[in-house]
Amino acid sequence: MSQAASMPQPYDAVYGPGQHELVSSPNANIRVGVLQASALVDHVCSVTRETLEKLAGKEVAGSQRCTLEELQHILSSVGEFHSKAGGSASNVGRALALGFGMSVQLVGTRGADEWGVMFTSSVHRAGVEVTHMRVQPDGHTGRSAILTCDGERTMRTYTDPKVTTRPGDLVPGDFSGCDWVFLSCYSLYSEGLLPRAVQLANQVGAKVVLDLASYEVVRTYHKQLMEVLQSGGVHFCICNEDEAQMLVTCSEDAAAAAADAASRGSMSQHAAAAAAIGFPPDSSLPAAVLGLLLRHCHGGVVTRGVLGCVASSRDLQQAAVAAGASTDAALVAVPAVPGIAVVDTTGAGDHFTAGFMYGLMTRQPLERCCEVACLAGASAVRVLGAELAQRDWAWFHARLHGELAGDVVQESSAAEVAQELLGCYSLIGRLGRGVVYFGSARLAQSSPYWDRAIRLAERVALLLGSPVWTGGGPGMMRAASEGGLKAGVPVGGIRISREAGTNVLTMEDYLSAGSAFTCKYMPTRKVALTDAGVRQVPEQRTAYVFLPGGLGTMDELFSILTLMQLGKLGSSLSVPLLIVNWDGFYDGLMSLLTAFDQTGALHASEVRQVMVANTNDEVVEYLAQFYNLPVPEREDKDEEAAAAEELAAEADLDSQAKADKARQQAMAAMELQAKLEQLQATSTGADPTHAQSRTCGAGGGNSDGPSGRITPLETAAKGPLATVMAEAAGGGSGASSSKHRSRRSSLSMATNGHAVSAEDVLHQLQQQPQQQQQR
Repeated sequence: MSQAASMPQPYDAVYGPGQHELVSSPNANIRVGVLQASALVDHVCSVTRETLEKLAGKEVAGSQRCTLEELQHILSSVGEFHSKAGGSASNVGRALALGFGMSVQLVGTRGADEWGVMFTSSVHRAGVEVTHMRVQPDGHTGRSAILTCDGERTMRTYTDPKVTTRPGDLVPGDFSGCDWVFLSCYSLYSEGLLPRAVQLANQVGAKVVLDLASYEVVRTYHKQLMEVLQSGGVHFCICNEDEAQMLVTCSEDAAAAAADAASRGSMSQHAAAAAAIGFPPDSSLPAAVLGLLLRHCHGGVVTRGVLGCVASSRDLQQAAVAAGASTDAALVAVPAVPGIAVVDTTGAGDHFTAGFMYGLMTRQPLERCCEVACLAGASAVRVLGAELAQRDWAWFHARLHGELAGDVVQESSAAEVAQELLGCYSLIGRLGRGVVYFGSARLAQSSPYWDRAIRLAERVALLLGSPVWTGGGPGMMRAASEGGLKAGVPVGGIRISREAGTNVLTMEDYLSAGSAFTCKYMPTRKVALTDAGVRQVPEQRTAYVFLPGGLGTMDELFSILTLMQLGKLGSSLSVPLLIVNWDGFYDGLMSLLTAFDQTGALHASEVRQVMVANTNDEVVEYLAQFYNLPVPEREDKDEEAAAAEELAAEADLDSQAKADKARQQAMAAMELQAKLEQLQATSTGADPTHAQSRTCGAGGGNSDGPSGRITPLETAAKGPLATVMAEAAGGGSGASSSKHRSRRSSLSMATNGHAVSAEDVLHQLQQQPQQQQQR
């Protein structure tokens, strides 16, 4: 192959300009269950044709079972090979998680040996949840020798019958929360497993995508396969030409489907389209197998290697019938990506499947699903083995979204940010959205807010039953997490490597394993914590709760307020946002917002959804009313009564203190005045008792006055006496007046025991100066 032919072409060169824009719906909330009945490790090696025929015999290409001894003989005969986590289903799961950002959970069984550990570690690093993988202490993890030659692959696979998933092992919880479930017909090797998996997937409301696996599996288990298809539980079916041919050949319905295809015109619309992109004019095989599949499934797709793929669906069939067109018009044919140098076809079908499923799950048109799938498959054949590295996914996204995007993802910190976001979204998808708490890392156990934060988070969790999310650090974040843990709800943390006020890495151990994700970049953490509180469906009960905090807390608050202001929070469903104003902590913030409003930089109505609460009761009461839940009994009655008594006592103390201070200041002023008069009398040689008549008589004044010399009284007016007299008159300094400031501010007392809108708070603060002037 020439160098020019081996160079990958831009995506625009394949499908035309402007056609590579995906509908804007990348959604990490889509959860996919994947069944890998037996964990499998691939040993991939390139061999000559002679070696291949010697080791595989006449049955080259395809997949066959072998014993452990046969596997070890093959591996000892080929020399160097690369070992990677394999298995068709796990390959699809990893591609969906790592390449498309989906939330994926893997179900299956592995051995307790080193190959089993390698398998789960590799899959987990790709962002796939492996908590549903069972470990069989007796037996060996499955292994497969994959021999590649001239772009073809021949597989010899060993699986231990003791290390496999059986129908009785599956429970509804394995697919709980999944929107889609991917199954491979390799599951037919475990009798009864595939129909059981389809049943459970349908039971939890998930749509099933089924891959026919290999022509050997279709040939051996055709009867069982047809029973699964005829059950109606499969939404979409994927197969290659060999599997399609075997299905048509073996099926009792094949004769009718083939006769129907043969009775059509010699050059139908589909045949003309297929011939234009390289298909042979006789395209009866895809038409026949798709006709068969659509009798039982919503849709199907047939992969044709270098010729691309052909797909159809019931929707397209019905549209063709309604338009009076031939059923061939319901077939979508898409070519393969040209100019790709094939290194190894291992995993190409799995990545095709992942791309196609991504299109289905994000509701792309069927043709677009095929285009993304063909590009994903092309990405896989460029590398050895079934696992794509970051640079390979960069190649894929460069051609999917444009060259610049690929360069950015590959060559800058954007790659790390992207991976961090995928990790965060995976964690959020697994634990679920809930109530997000923000607060200072510095306000720890010694803070007066610590116990209140724990109790608030506990009460809210018991009320809503929603997960608790925080920054996963110390201080208020830990207090809220402790409250969620006491309530028994899931608790998650999106951490940053270092919190404010600390000089060590944030590695609090109060969260269980797998419940936290540590970010290197602050924007990633902000996006993730915001997303953790976004309501996607009405049934979700989420909220943003701002506990006492500093700059980081304010950063998060103003970021979310801005998103709400612009209507860009990410959902049309409202999310409660509460500012917990314990002891008037946020009175200054309210004054700042008031200043914004008075200068026209903000309209009070833009913070109408923001609620200000002074007690835990007010927070719980508001959330109960927001979500139409019974309002729990108040717990802060004693606290409120004590606070009222404290305020009254402080008011009495304040009045007494002011009176005492006024007397002290008056006495000090008199003493100072006497000292000044004495000083003046001494300087003039006069009797101090007559000093006043000489300094400020009715008509005269001192003869030295006109000379410009400042008199002692004038000195007093410009010195400490002025301050003393002013304070005696009731002015007071800022320091002295704040000394007896109430622990609860006037703003706290104006809420009447209920959370109030920030808009109302701003109006109250604006009216206070006017009321003072009127007094």
